[in-house]
Order: sequence, then C-alpha cells, then structure tokens
Amino acid sequence: MIEIDAGALKEAEELLKGLPGAAEKAAKTAIRKTVRGAKQDATRKVKERYTIKPAYVTRTMRFDFQAGGLAAAFRSKGRVNDLAYFKHRPQSIPKHRPPKGKYLFSQVIKGGGGPIAHAFLAKMKSGHIGVFYRTGEYGRNNHINKSGKLDQEMIEKLSGPSTPQMLESQTVAAFIQKRMEERLQKNIDHEVNAFLMGYRK
Repeated sequence: MIEIDAGALKEAEELLKGLPGAAEKAAKTAIRKTVRGAKQDATRKVKERYTIKPAYVTRTMRFDFQAGGLAAAFRSKGRVNDLAYFKHRPQSIPKHRPPKGKYLFSQVIKGGGGPIAHAFLAKMKSGHIGVFYRTGEYGRNNHINKSGKLDQEMIEKLSGPSTPQMLESQTVAAFIQKRMEERLQKNIDHEVNAFLMGYRK
C-alpha cells in the first residue's frame, strides 16, 4: 500500500496553502507517478533473482487507487508459473528422445538449478509448451502391453513459484518498498515545486 503520510501531506499543504486544492492535486499526481515506477522496479528486481521472463511478471501486477486517489494498493495475483517459463535446457523440444540418463536442466533462481530426472519438454495439443515429468505411476483403464508392462504412465506438468510468491520474497519485497518510498518523496517534492514555480495550476 502506498499512502501519503501525514507529515508529507502537511508539508505540501503548508507550502501550497496559498493555492487552494494544490496540495491534493500534487499528492495524487505524485502517487500515480510512483506506482508506474514501482511496476518497473518490481519487474527488474524479480529478474535479478529469478530466471523468469519479464512478461510473465508484469501481466500479474496491478494498482488500485483508493481514498480518492490519495492511496494506491499494489497487488499481484496469479497461479504458479509453468516451469517452462524459467530457464531450462534444452530450450526447444528435441526431435528425438534424449539418451538414457540425460535429463532436462532447470534453473528457477539464478545460481541454482540442476537436472530433473525423467523430466522433458513437450507441446500439448493446445500448442502450449511445458516441462513434464513421468511419475512412474499408472492411471485407470491401463492394459498390459506385449512386453508385459503397463501402458498409460501418468505424466504431470511441473511448475515454479507464482509471481506473487516471488514478489513477496524478503529481498524483493524490501527493495520494492524502499524504492516506492523514495520515489514518492521525490515525486511529491517535484509536484510541489511545479505549483510554486507556476508550472501547474
């Protein structure tokens, strides 16, 4: 939540007391500018820690203006991200099944990651590409094939953390909060000066 604190608003009102309504206008504009910058800061900070593509981060973020524009809530809502949205090798679907013992490599957090046994990259009928995993279990309606083994081995799609989870991690959340406070103060000062210098009315 971004809010104009009492001290900052009082200071703006004092400096702009000769201009009716100017303090509120300055505050609202400062908040709008702050939330636009916060979205960029959040995306950049997530990218510093995680290997996910920016598009999968920004599409979950939104800002809800409240209290007549004098406050704004920063929100991120979304389900877990497909593991395919993070760094992985191979990057494209292999034309042939990899040799036994050669597994897909996945990295969610930079500097980490590793191979995942029995995982593979594949395209669904919908065209969606994901990382899947053979569980070694079998579903219903199985039958024994000619080799004496069960068919229809169960396959699951693998996922990484959701965007809200990444934004709420301690290092990311602390950075975003600090940058929002810095931007807010800077934007308030800029808007107050604009009124004092006659650039705004």
